[in-house]
Amino acid sequence: MQLGLYAHTHGLGYREGENNRTRSVPAQHLQPAAVAVDAERAGFHSMWFPDHVCMPMETGSAHVANVTGTRSYQPRHDMLDAAVVMGAVATVTSTLKLGTSVLVAPYRGPLNDARQLTTVDILSGGRLVLGIGEGWMREEFAALGLDPATKGRRTVEAIEVFKRAWGDDVVSFDGEFYRFADVSMDPKPLQRPRPPIIYGGISPLGARRAARRCDGFYPLFLDPYAEPTRYRSHQAEIRRILDETGRDPATFTMMGAATLQLSDGGDATGPDGRRMVCTGSPAQILEDLAAFAAEGYSLLVLKIVCPSGEVGELRDAVARIGEEIVPVAAGFAPAGGWQPEL
Repeated sequence: MQLGLYAHTHGLGYREGENNRTRSVPAQHLQPAAVAVDAERAGFHSMWFPDHVCMPMETGSAHVANVTGTRSYQPRHDMLDAAVVMGAVATVTSTLKLGTSVLVAPYRGPLNDARQLTTVDILSGGRLVLGIGEGWMREEFAALGLDPATKGRRTVEAIEVFKRAWGDDVVSFDGEFYRFADVSMDPKPLQRPRPPIIYGGISPLGARRAARRCDGFYPLFLDPYAEPTRYRSHQAEIRRILDETGRDPATFTMMGAATLQLSDGGDATGPDGRRMVCTGSPAQILEDLAAFAAEGYSLLVLKIVCPSGEVGELRDAVARIGEEIVPVAAGFAPAGGWQPEL
């Protein structure tokens, strides 16, 4: 099993009861490039960057990562741009893959995103992974002048635009939302035929889109009692579609995102006294990672819980995970015949 680091470009994670929260940290204190160097040194496979354009002061949209639906972010929240930081990180690392977690496809024109992410792939020497999704915050769509009712269809079209922009010599598209003809998109990404595209979602519809259009599926396990078995039915649906289309599951990646908190001698339990997933000693966390591998997950992106709100706590945790968890987890082979590594 490979381990990724959920980037802290939108702040530092903490838990509040059943909820996953993100504490805003002054942008000048985030040090994302330095943390990326730490992650590479610690043996992390990849670093994954979240995406928002703005943060509504108030929102009634249900947060997909929280069982209560309440928002993870603060009303005034420092957020660094994913593509810009990925470009910076690309220049100070050499092996760490750089993923979006996830790019909200409808927020921007796909040709613009394709250009920025091609730049990341070239600057990094071919280390880009595109995590893509449709988004969830209605108020953010409104601020951008977009109808949230169209977000799924826009995302489907954006995926096709990415494929054409990265693969066709002369690029054209005639869709419901995006239309253009005979444009060049050069240079192409270094990865051929193109960088991997992973669909981020938690619904059966998202699983079907992943199977039909992408190279992997990326669901969330960010609540404290997330069971690795949660998306078994989604995997079955993906496998059915792959079988129908004659595609080998060994070409398709199953990955996920989970919170993690090292708490030797501390409180590893939630409000009801149960141990929270990926919480506790390295041995306890490895037990959970083995369970994810047994469900077919070859890559788990870790959002490290930092109750102090200090980047130093994150950097210490990254170093310790590299010493005590990464080498052991590397021996966990994912079950199910899915792609063994991304």
